[in-house]
Amino acid sequence: MNENYSKNEFNLQTTISFILKHKLILILTFFISAIAIGLLTLLLPNYYKSQVTLMPADSNAVSKAVLSQMDNYDVLSYGKEKDAEYILELLGSSTIISNTVSKFKLDEHYGIKEEKGEAKSDKLNQRLVSNIKVKRTENLGVKLTVWDTDPHYSANIANYMASQIQILRNDMKKSKMDSIVNALTLSRDGLLAEINHLADSMALLTKDKKVFNPDMMSDRMSQEMAKQIASGNQAAVQRLENKLSSIGECGPHIISVREQLKIKIETLKVWDEKLEQVRVDAKSNIPTDFIIDSAYPADLKDKPKRSIITMIGALCCTLLAIFVLILRDKAAKKEDEAS
Repeated sequence: MNENYSKNEFNLQTTISFILKHKLILILTFFISAIAIGLLTLLLPNYYKSQVTLMPADSNAVSKAVLSQMDNYDVLSYGKEKDAEYILELLGSSTIISNTVSKFKLDEHYGIKEEKGEAKSDKLNQRLVSNIKVKRTENLGVKLTVWDTDPHYSANIANYMASQIQILRNDMKKSKMDSIVNALTLSRDGLLAEINHLADSMALLTKDKKVFNPDMMSDRMSQEMAKQIASGNQAAVQRLENKLSSIGECGPHIISVREQLKIKIETLKVWDEKLEQVRVDAKSNIPTDFIIDSAYPADLKDKPKRSIITMIGALCCTLLAIFVLILRDKAAKKEDEAS
């Protein structure tokens, strides 16, 4: 049993001996397969790479960036991790992808325009997945990479998709801000209507009762009545008592309406300030992302790596040849032993 094991043992010495024994076949296999695979790789189209690097902004709100009262807020600060994730989602959205396909007629460019239905959609998706890559960088930026057989096409696609992020984010912001403006405007109009109603009620009440400032009038009439009592003018005292009685009846109501009106006016000032900030944000189109590197047409191809493909293919063919030679030698030994 030990003798059989030693005969079948496969160690470094036997391996080297085996390779030297069949070196001519292995060398021919390597070079022939390398030449064949190298010629086949010439049939593969050249792909050129273009890249855009973006850094998300912390905010695209003018009210926050300019009108904010926070001393620790930096207008020029970059975004955080969640902002980079937003860009990744937007670049992979169907809106930007479909706009890019329509803009550059990618179905025609990829040669699948004649396809129909799901077959066309599947092939187009496969080409887009292989030719467009988006990933986050180590510094919370986002890198968009586009490959194409035409270097100008790849650069234009990358720059177009980067510009579409700005447009899409502004459209999203405008839709949201328009809804907020409408809601705040309705609330403000209701508040303004309440102020006008209180002002009209107070005007009518003061006009009917001839009481314009209950606090001040009450103090002055009390002082005047004291003087008239001291002088013994009973007619004047009676008139003053009647007036003070009228002030006592309507005065609390007038003061209540006045305080409500004051509170409503202060609330309206805050509402007007917030509404103006929202309107500024809705109308503004400040940049949401910083484009650090724009794409440009590449001079040299990025893939396929023909030398790497050739070397790997030749090595695989050589390993396959070694495996076949091992099987052949074992088969020959069995035949010798049998004979």
